[in-house]
Amino acid sequence: MKRKFTIAALNAVLGIAAIIPVAASAEAFPSHPLTIIVPFTAGGATDVLTRTIAEGLSQELGQPVVVANVPGAGGSIGQAKVARSEANGYTMLLGNIGTLAANASLYTNLPYNVLKDFTAIASVGDAPQVLTVRSTFPADNFDQFVQHALKNGKDMHVGTAGVGSGSFLGGVVLNAAIGANIEPVHYRGAAQATSDVMAGHIDYTIESSSTAVSTTASGKAKALLVLREERVPVLPDVPAAGETKFPHLKYDIWNMMLAPKGVPEPVLKTLNDAINRTLQRPEVKARYAAMGVSVPAAEQRSLDGAAKLLSSEVESWRKLLQEAGVKPQSGN
Repeated sequence: MKRKFTIAALNAVLGIAAIIPVAASAEAFPSHPLTIIVPFTAGGATDVLTRTIAEGLSQELGQPVVVANVPGAGGSIGQAKVARSEANGYTMLLGNIGTLAANASLYTNLPYNVLKDFTAIASVGDAPQVLTVRSTFPADNFDQFVQHALKNGKDMHVGTAGVGSGSFLGGVVLNAAIGANIEPVHYRGAAQATSDVMAGHIDYTIESSSTAVSTTASGKAKALLVLREERVPVLPDVPAAGETKFPHLKYDIWNMMLAPKGVPEPVLKTLNDAINRTLQRPEVKARYAAMGVSVPAAEQRSLDGAAKLLSSEVESWRKLLQEAGVKPQSGN
């Protein structure tokens, strides 16, 4: 009896010892720096938003949060890198409506499946979009822009950050709304597209309100329209689509934080909680307000809500792109 008791006690101790490292490991997360991959070049709206979040997130998690830009192929190169990374919570992705929802239909052989190879952590920011034209464009309001586009569309060009990017989708939405077919010119990032608009090399781009503020302040470009029902505080003098003959023209870019599939649930919960606290930090709210970006509804900031948003948007954009006649192309 004494021997049996000793063995049983020993097994119990060993069992507890086996559990302790696992618990300690979970409690220790994060124990070293984290990385957020942005699938675009530095300086664009997605990059600016990510760096705002990363700064607050670092404070909440007590570890450095590094932002790494991995541009190319409308975001698919950076996203593939995250999909292949270790599922431990230390590598995350900041994707958006274009890189996530639209790419699933725009590319035929992506090296990942958006819904199967990623886990949505939280929706982190909704950015109003703005129609920005070169300073010499022969239109001072949206009605004049439409008239010019319908007459001269074959000679016009819209700058995008690549097929599947938010600016590309904005061009698709605008074309469909006004019945035009403007040829896109693709760049490695939104910043480059905007720079060429300011230089007068191309006619216009669809950019975030966060970057449109500085773009138009330069005097080298004009903001003609906010693609939503109401004006935004950061661009109070720019009319909204709700004030035009196209009141239903609405296009916001939602942004979402994701991780590679397989990250443990406790780690996902830690990240989700930290992101939600970050979005409530006064300095982050101030930066969002300055950029014209709004914090998503609480449901979309939850793990389940973010997953539902991603799934529904993938399906919605599949239909929209089909109706617009946008043909899928080979991925990278």
